[in-house]
Amino acid sequence: MEIAIRCVGERGDTLVIGNQVFVSASYGTGAALLEINDSQYRKIWANDDSMSNHYSTCVYRDGFLYGFHGRQEEGQALRCVELKTGRVMWTMDGYGAGTVTMAGGHLLVLRENGELVMASANSKAFKPVAQARIQNGVVARILPLRMGYYLRGTKKLWWRFGSAVNP
Repeated sequence: MEIAIRCVGERGDTLVIGNQVFVSASYGTGAALLEINDSQYRKIWANDDSMSNHYSTCVYRDGFLYGFHGRQEEGQALRCVELKTGRVMWTMDGYGAGTVTMAGGHLLVLRENGELVMASANSKAFKPVAQARIQNGVVARILPLRMGYYLRGTKKLWWRFGSAVNP
């Protein structure tokens, strides 16, 4: 089976959740949720308003997606989106660009300004429980590993070794 999806520019990775596939990209592409059964697929929803990932992938927990919507250079918003409908549950406008990682029921949000924010994965509201500046300057990605994490900036790559939170 082959499914053609228009994708221009950078995009988040594909998420496979059971027999559903979530795809998202920026530059006017938007997002889509597909249901796959045998060699057939059905589009559940698709739009450019719910979640348009520029370069970071959403994370999924208990029926909801958490991630950054919009293009980095135009100002991204942190969002929670209901997977089955594409309905936006909450939005943090002006939050800047970043990446989201899920760890032990918490969102680890690394903002491009070097601030790391921890919040419960809550579909009702974004409520940070801890935050710290872990790097000065632009931080583009956080790549979690079981025993630590990598941070990638515009000119450096950092490695932090330690006990990671079990997802």
